[in-house]
Amino acid sequence: MRVLCLHGKGTSGRIFKSQTVSLRSKLEATTPNIEFDFVDGPLLSSPAPDTPLFYEPPHYAFYEGTDINAIRASHKWLQELLERDGPYDGVLTFSQGCALVSSYMLYQQWYEPEAQPYFQFAMFICGGIPITALKDLGVHVSQEVEDLDVMTKKQLLEKTTAEVTKDRWQLTDYASVVRRAQFDSDDCFGLNLNRIPAELKIRIPTVHVFGEKDPRLPASIQLAGLCDPYIRQVYNHGGGHEIPRAKEVSEELAQLLQWCAIRGSWPGQETTRHQ
Repeated sequence: MRVLCLHGKGTSGRIFKSQTVSLRSKLEATTPNIEFDFVDGPLLSSPAPDTPLFYEPPHYAFYEGTDINAIRASHKWLQELLERDGPYDGVLTFSQGCALVSSYMLYQQWYEPEAQPYFQFAMFICGGIPITALKDLGVHVSQEVEDLDVMTKKQLLEKTTAEVTKDRWQLTDYASVVRRAQFDSDDCFGLNLNRIPAELKIRIPTVHVFGEKDPRLPASIQLAGLCDPYIRQVYNHGGGHEIPRAKEVSEELAQLLQWCAIRGSWPGQETTRHQ
């Protein structure tokens, strides 16, 4: 079993490999035939704000900014990688890696509805679909969604928590809103999931890992809402915009990734991957 691993903006495949040691070791203990392939993004980048100083350069990104041409160029890079180094059974992603893979899947489903997906399963950690890509695909994106996207990105750069996001809704039970927003909803943090066609819902088994203190939490939940709820798991690791490494959390994530991989190999699912 081969898993493609795509890092966040301003890090690298080497850093992502280091950040996932605990998760991978627990999964490899129960799935000895699994292989993780860590790849660097195609562009040099400044380090991410939360990248520890002991992670030396170079740092990479899959694209810069939010321009749709830059995002589509990253899709072309990913497709060439898959055609050259694939096939992969699944994909493990963090932050910008999530944005790249999820948007790539939606474009493939929209423009090539009969094509077979490149992955059987996916784990998304602290990441969402770029708003620019949703708009380019014809999804109605309200001004509220765009404003929230800008605000949470600013919070992330300033290393703040999701408290401002909570205050925006003036909620007494923020967790219940997060739960409701994961399903077909008129208000998934401002995004109307009921107005999005089925062709723009990811149809492979997925795991969505978010942190309740992550400013980008709404983006993670919106991505979960754009995936099939019957073959989807959602997990709150309790922290911020990070890859959790605590022993108990790593064990949970390993189990979730194993579930996702098993579900992706069920009869009917394994025939839907590019060979």
